[in-house]
Amino acid sequence: MVSTLFASVATSLSATLDLFRTQKVRFMLTVSGIVVGVGSLVVMASLLEVGQATLQASSAEATGDDVITVQNDWDSLQNHPDAERLRHTDQEAIARSTMLPEGSSVTATYGMQDRKARWKEKDYTPFTIGIGAETLAVYNLGIAKGRAFSESDFADARRVIVVGAKALDGTAAPGDVVRVEGRPYVVVGVLAEKADMGPGGPWSWNQRLLFPERTYQLNFDPSRRPTNIVVKVAPPVQLNGLLKDYVLATRGVLDAILMRDRSVKSYRFEGVSDDSGTEALIMNTIQALLYLTTVFSMIVGGINIMNIMLVTVVERTREIGLRRAVGATRGDILQQFISETVMITLVGAAIGLLGALVLLAISSWALTKWVAPWPFQVEGWSVGLGLLFSSVIGLTFGIYPAWRASQLDPVEALRSD
Repeated sequence: MVSTLFASVATSLSATLDLFRTQKVRFMLTVSGIVVGVGSLVVMASLLEVGQATLQASSAEATGDDVITVQNDWDSLQNHPDAERLRHTDQEAIARSTMLPEGSSVTATYGMQDRKARWKEKDYTPFTIGIGAETLAVYNLGIAKGRAFSESDFADARRVIVVGAKALDGTAAPGDVVRVEGRPYVVVGVLAEKADMGPGGPWSWNQRLLFPERTYQLNFDPSRRPTNIVVKVAPPVQLNGLLKDYVLATRGVLDAILMRDRSVKSYRFEGVSDDSGTEALIMNTIQALLYLTTVFSMIVGGINIMNIMLVTVVERTREIGLRRAVGATRGDILQQFISETVMITLVGAAIGLLGALVLLAISSWALTKWVAPWPFQVEGWSVGLGLLFSSVIGLTFGIYPAWRASQLDPVEALRSD
């Protein structure tokens, strides 16, 4: 049985290769639908997988969906005697935790309130905030003029500030001295203007005065209690699913860390919304529509193969008659033509797969060079599904031509030219 099967496969492969050698154009036209279908399936599966992760990362940079902010829940603090405010030790516990995704950043902000300031003989009430060393990176804040805070600014609690792009009428420059609550502070940098994603106004980074955290604590709030603890989540390179879902799962980890030393939950989370159903629906709809195009392409390819095989049956009528005359049964003829049809589709699938790999390699190189880092990646399931679906297409659309061939009368077939 096994030897018969191998012999049938070998014969079908030989017939397929003979067709390719003798009628290359006809063969390529025959399998064009399968080549395009399998190739597009593999290419789209890879581009969608890598592209989704890239787009989610870019979107997170713009919207802050990868940032989790832990804030005091003032309702809980007022209504429960055992409720506790956020502590500096909470930040340290989160930063030390091995449960956070590798590469995640943890920082804190302090104060966040209006204070009296005077600059160039004019009074202001800017929004002031103490920041940690990681804060600029966490919030994707750039420096347009001057510099960011140095290590010594943080360590020595120097009286220096970085001003928002529109703070103090937007005219402050590095080297200027601004008095806040009567104390002088030297401007070392000016933030690059950042698009407002929320209410804007005084809450915007463009309107704030930034202090090194120890400077802020010593001058305005010696309790060292952070107003917010901020975590920027670093997703894995191969992220399955939506970034929002991954960030929400990380939020659950933060919840477990913070509740270790608490009996009452006295904090709340800000950032990505729990409702990611709409985004998931849109992504799934796009994927379904794209994959359906490959299915239609392969079905059209199957119809094309069926038509060609019908022509092949007519061309090989005498061969069929000879086989029947030497003892081949109708079942043998049926098996022969179905095997040949399946083999043709599999060869077409192999050509499509090879083309897809070449195209993905070129795309990976070009996108990495001109757009963003784009790894070469092939989804194994798409390769397996392409080969399986090609076999099903060959089997389905090969039955009718094979049946027509098996029904030929041997005598009439031998008389044909």
